[in-house]
Amino acid sequence: MDDKNTFIAVPEPLTPQWLTTVLRLAGVLQEGEVRSVEIETTGAFNSQTNHLFLRYSEAASVDAPRRLILKQNGQSTWEQEAGMEEVKFYQLVASLPDHPSVIIPCYAAASDEQRRNSYILLQDLSETHRPPVTRDQQISLVEGVPAAADIEAVIETLAQIHAYWWDHPLLRKNVFDVGYWSRNAERFDLYLRRRRNSWESLLAHEQAWFPGELRELYEQVLDHVSHHWKQYLEPRFREMRNLTLVHGDSYFANFLSPKKPGTGVTYLLDWQSPTVDIAGYDLANLCAAFWTPEQRNEQQREEKMLRHYHTVLQKHGVTNYSWDDLLTDYRTGLIFWLLMPVQDGSDGAGKEYWWPKMHCLVAAFQEWDCHRLL
Repeated sequence: MDDKNTFIAVPEPLTPQWLTTVLRLAGVLQEGEVRSVEIETTGAFNSQTNHLFLRYSEAASVDAPRRLILKQNGQSTWEQEAGMEEVKFYQLVASLPDHPSVIIPCYAAASDEQRRNSYILLQDLSETHRPPVTRDQQISLVEGVPAAADIEAVIETLAQIHAYWWDHPLLRKNVFDVGYWSRNAERFDLYLRRRRNSWESLLAHEQAWFPGELRELYEQVLDHVSHHWKQYLEPRFREMRNLTLVHGDSYFANFLSPKKPGTGVTYLLDWQSPTVDIAGYDLANLCAAFWTPEQRNEQQREEKMLRHYHTVLQKHGVTNYSWDDLLTDYRTGLIFWLLMPVQDGSDGAGKEYWWPKMHCLVAAFQEWDCHRLL
């Protein structure tokens, strides 16, 4: 195993000695040692993530990293699994020298399989980069539209990643889940049962006020989505055709763009749930989950994003995937994401989160005539 993939339990509190050991194993600290570290928490809701500010002994190289991000898993089962998946992703990317350089540089990624603990040590880019919008801006909808240059850069980053992984031989190696909900009839049946249970749970709490027209729409989708799986998804996964590695949570707040547009790379972070699937899942999350119809349609923003994405795919070698193919996959992504607010509400998310998200996705579902695919 690569030295930087060797798990060394993170002490509490974090010590300069631990950082010295990890950075030496990573090959970025040949001489000298970390003398002190200042820690600043990020307040991340789904992990233990901190900014680290390092000071070194005089013998250390001037090129030794001074600012780092240390991300550790939380202790819930989901957070442990997500941390393990993210470590696996960074380890895999490190083994692929031709991978697009749109993933944050990683100095260490390691996990303890027995205790289900993990960490990644990343370059801290906060001096030069920032998210196009913050998570709070994204979910509030009001300030959720980034600058045009940031949108273009985000699309290029996502398309480059998707193009690299498009029908890649590694997708067949079961490194990551293939079609987590869609790869076969058994998985899809499990998915549908879970969504039906979530729907019934949500209605049990909200039926007194839940609009009748939305209730009818959701029940029609749940009644007919199995036809969509049989016609559109089952053949794709059986043939492993036009699939890629999707991020799973690719909304704007999970990108980092240069503070000065055009002066650097736009990165995609938080790889906690990579899966082999159709690209439309990431696109629907990005373009529809947190945008109103007005935001999507202003100056044809949504369509321009999709066209730019398709152009970048083609530029990076994706063939036999037409514009119409992309639109079908985008509609499939909208169908998938339409049911996510139901899951969110059933799992205990506040109405202030899942209700606006539901409105955004219902509007996109209807505007794109997604019912025709059911």
